[in-house]
Amino acid sequence: MISISERMKYIDVALIYDLWNEYATAVNNGDLDRLMSLCADDGIQLAPCAPPRVGKEQICEAMQPLFDRFITSKMTIHTEAVQIFGDQAYAYGTYTFEGILKKEEESMCYSGKFLDILAKQADGSWRIAIDCHNYDESYG
Repeated sequence: MISISERMKYIDVALIYDLWNEYATAVNNGDLDRLMSLCADDGIQLAPCAPPRVGKEQICEAMQPLFDRFITSKMTIHTEAVQIFGDQAYAYGTYTFEGILKKEEESMCYSGKFLDILAKQADGSWRIAIDCHNYDESYG
């Protein structure tokens, strides 16, 4: 028989996988507000070739121009693993992104990897506490 704590761990892992599905859906729908709702208020984003972005305001400020550039986009996220340690967890995997640019009328495609730290909230949901991602060599 599975203990309650083991059952809760399975539920938490499923919630984290769902978070990444919601992340991709938010990007695909151009919904920056929804994307920001998946981040912890004091979250940190470690993006390539950029200084750390601390807090939702800085992350949103940096992301808004990207969202403004695309007519449509398609992101897929493949979570490879999730490991939970109490009220914190890490997840890593790969992603792909393809977007049609508004002004240039051409597409931008790239793929990369991520390793993120997540924090469990008081309501039982999970939020991205530290987002660290990079691009594969094919970026450009």
